[in-house]
Amino acid sequence: MEPEVSLNSCSGSLEDVMADYGGFVYSTDGNGPDARKKQRCHIASVICSMLSFACNRRHNGLQLENSIRFYACGVSETVNEYLHYLGLTSHRKTAVHALRSLACEAQDKIASCMAISTDVAPILCIDNLDMEERIQIATVGKQNRMFHGTWGYINIPSSDLMNSLNPNDLTLSAYHNALKNVSSLVIDPNFFLPNDDDQEHHKLVVKSQIAQVMYKYVARPSHPKGRHPLHPPEVELISHKKPEIHMLKLMNESDNSAKGIGQVMDALQHQTRLDPADFFGRLQLIDGDLGTAQIFNAIRVLRSPSEHCDHSLNNISFTLGAAHTLWNIAHTILTYHFGNSGSMDNLGVWRYLEALGIPPEKVAQKKDFTKMLQYMEQVHEATLWYCLRDVMGHHDTVIQEELPIIPTAKWNDMVDKCYDRFFSHEARRAARGFPKLSNLLTRLQDFSTVIEANRAMKRGDIGRLINVWKMWSIMTQSLPGLTHYSAYLPRLILLLTKILPPSLGKLICHSILVSPSGRPNHFVAKDFLLETHNYWLKYFYTRGGIGTQIDRLQAYFLSNIPTLRTMFDSLRLDSGAKHIQQSHKPLLTLRGLERFQQMAQPNGILTINSSSGAPAPVEIKNTYIQGLILLQEEISTKANELGRFTMHLPFDEQCESYPSDPEDQAEPKGEPNKSPSIRSGSPSQYSMDED
Repeated sequence: MEPEVSLNSCSGSLEDVMADYGGFVYSTDGNGPDARKKQRCHIASVICSMLSFACNRRHNGLQLENSIRFYACGVSETVNEYLHYLGLTSHRKTAVHALRSLACEAQDKIASCMAISTDVAPILCIDNLDMEERIQIATVGKQNRMFHGTWGYINIPSSDLMNSLNPNDLTLSAYHNALKNVSSLVIDPNFFLPNDDDQEHHKLVVKSQIAQVMYKYVARPSHPKGRHPLHPPEVELISHKKPEIHMLKLMNESDNSAKGIGQVMDALQHQTRLDPADFFGRLQLIDGDLGTAQIFNAIRVLRSPSEHCDHSLNNISFTLGAAHTLWNIAHTILTYHFGNSGSMDNLGVWRYLEALGIPPEKVAQKKDFTKMLQYMEQVHEATLWYCLRDVMGHHDTVIQEELPIIPTAKWNDMVDKCYDRFFSHEARRAARGFPKLSNLLTRLQDFSTVIEANRAMKRGDIGRLINVWKMWSIMTQSLPGLTHYSAYLPRLILLLTKILPPSLGKLICHSILVSPSGRPNHFVAKDFLLETHNYWLKYFYTRGGIGTQIDRLQAYFLSNIPTLRTMFDSLRLDSGAKHIQQSHKPLLTLRGLERFQQMAQPNGILTINSSSGAPAPVEIKNTYIQGLILLQEEISTKANELGRFTMHLPFDEQCESYPSDPEDQAEPKGEPNKSPSIRSGSPSQYSMDED
């Protein structure tokens, strides 16, 4: 049974309280006898190490570790010299040499890992990195310059995952044969529509969101057994085993163009120490953002056709990063429902944010996507809280700190009634023609997909995430500003579910999310993990006291980020602190709910008609229904328009042997490149009715 927690309660252990916030925190390990004994033993160990180091500089285990982490954490050279004199740390030059040795060892590890597999190479994850190299005194040839580069890491799939796959599906020939079938693929819009099981699962997803709000802020059931679950059913969980990753060196990139991505691919090949034919001649899976995938497809088009197989990039498959996909689509959904903050009669999302004490103008900025998702979840849960109070008839009652306990049957009935009134197909149909209520129901539907995608990623349930991606594949057809996602996201769905062999599709799916700490329910997307390493890179580098020389950045820091972060944590752990990992769980305070009710009740956000004298709002179109309409129009009027879903897939004859001598030219075998067929159902077959 979950612990009883009121709206503003802070009871419980420190670990339980801190788990409601994001990041991590250090706490003292107590002042008991065990803690004092541990401190005395540690002091004695350090003293012995200092004396041993003073007698023989080769006994420098502690000193070498301290010199590296002091160097990375920004300890000045003067302080380091004093600590070196006391025997607590090694010389600064020793730390530099140690970092260089660690970087060389990391590069050797990269080469050995990339040379293991013969069919499928370890999966790469790359992202752009921009840093400014500043010169204190500018001279000829020495000016401030912006450095554009790319870096990332390789992820080696776990042995348990590889043992569960069919090796015959992971070969390069199996990949090519699957792509050859794209020319005859019949693209059916039903590929992106939910079946009966998916619809029932989505219903349970929404009810779990309502149940969570009911449990946290409205009322508790008398018996937890038999109540609606607070979490939706699992679809396809990923193993939470800690991933094996190895950082790559920073790769120069002239600009965000086909030439720049070509330089990156060549740099990747050099880091693996493989011949070009070996590197480009086997299947290579890469995770990246949408922009990187677009640029890569551009250079692949420029290199096709090629006389040499290793010059073409048909053996490389790009996968959209789950975090960037979530951030961009969630931001578009937020701005779509944001409203006009200059009109006090407007009831867009900005009004809800303001009622919760959140500055609306800062949420829509593309600066902190994690906070944006938290704020969207707070708006969604506050709206559900108000809807539940309306269903229970408690709008006029005072909000209590202690949550009431009601019979479980009544508790479940309130959740069901809330779903029927605000999330069912019948409710949305009944709200048509009433813009105020219709806009609220549409926003609840759209925000629920963002919340579900975020929670599915944290849970490590790739099946739930793909279900949301299928919905977004339709919604992006009508959402403004997502022209490229409207083609790339359906393309990814087709690859994973219809085109690739089952084992290869499973390998890609189970490699989209990782659990860095090896704990369940603490998954992140691989591109999000890389963004975290980007933060730590800049944190260590700007505090290193060595200026901003890109050469030192490449030589000392990039390959050692995981090691330096571990050493940073060990500083506090060695001083007797306790590391508590936290999860991002946004909470609504009692004062925030009171202010939200003060905004919602006078404006009648759940009523059909607007307030007297207020202009009627403009009805916002349902993006899911509008996306289906646009797909139907494309099918009926432009038969080949859905071919963009398979654009840039190299489904031509792979690695065809093209003789260089004109006399040896022969008619190429196989049919020319075809566009996939489209199944154009009649309007009655693909009805826009939500049923």
